[in-house]
Amino acid sequence: MEVLDALEEGVILLSAEGFILTINVKAARILGGSKSDLFGKKLGDCEFLKNHQEMWNRCRKTGVSQSLTFCLDREEKKCCDVVMKPLGKSGKFIVTLRDSFRQYQKHQLGKDFVANASHELRTPITIIKGFAETIHDLPEISGAMLQDFTEKIVRNCQRMDNLVKNLLTLADLDYLPAARLQDCDLVALVDNCSHTLLALHPEVRVEVLQSQEVIMIPADPDLLELALMNLLENGVKYSEAPAWITVTIEDAQDEVCLTITDKGLGIAAHDLEHIFDRFYTVDKTHSRKLGGAGLGLSIVKAIISKHEGNIRVTSRLGEGTQFHMTFQKITQSVL
Repeated sequence: MEVLDALEEGVILLSAEGFILTINVKAARILGGSKSDLFGKKLGDCEFLKNHQEMWNRCRKTGVSQSLTFCLDREEKKCCDVVMKPLGKSGKFIVTLRDSFRQYQKHQLGKDFVANASHELRTPITIIKGFAETIHDLPEISGAMLQDFTEKIVRNCQRMDNLVKNLLTLADLDYLPAARLQDCDLVALVDNCSHTLLALHPEVRVEVLQSQEVIMIPADPDLLELALMNLLENGVKYSEAPAWITVTIEDAQDEVCLTITDKGLGIAAHDLEHIFDRFYTVDKTHSRKLGGAGLGLSIVKAIISKHEGNIRVTSRLGEGTQFHMTFQKITQSVL
């Protein structure tokens, strides 16, 4: 029995009548009970296994192994692959349970990703098609109306272009090797980003505070700049003009901390846990006006993760938002 308890799979031995003769620790844990509580129970008496009564009947009748993927509780992340096999002519049956929540979650994420991407693309395509058909059907359209229609067509084309670029960026990040990381001065990188932001938005006020003049971290400068610019741009988008942004870089004992603070609209508490989810937007109307599809912060989190760093967010409505990031530090050797 010790051998069965050492397995990563759950194992249950059933009698010909459907009674549990043997169960290992993993199976008992998946079923939410103890070995002593489940031992001797009949198939139909166990809350989880009673849902597999039909599967057992088929297995017993045909003598052929049966398999099924079953979700016990999505909230508690309990999904497993169930395989039931007859043990020769003994009349007994063996059931194996393998935790498959990660595979289930990936499958669901894939379905959600395709559905959300399709939805985000369908909206601008519908708008472009509508205006193009109107222009085609109204040969004597006024110049002012024609200009208005073409501006909206161009704007929605740009929106689709941004969406496709972000989707490709996310796809690239999934396969990005960590070997691209190099020694990088985070202070210099932040200065470059702040200058770029001021060139795009001269009215913005940006303050950079650092504990040292040079703070080195292992990073991909291009990718990290993309992430920081995304956060800085968000600070501008979701603030009343002129936006006021503070960037703080601290060389702590074991890590480097980077905080980007704005005094913008803020984020409601119930939105904070979803803020890095793909296609999630806090204010859908505001995001639509700005051409956002809810992918920017997903890209930021993916980039920070590739740097083996962490990112979290704190915010209050009407007061602003803080993005807190931590990175590994490069300790300068002393000769």
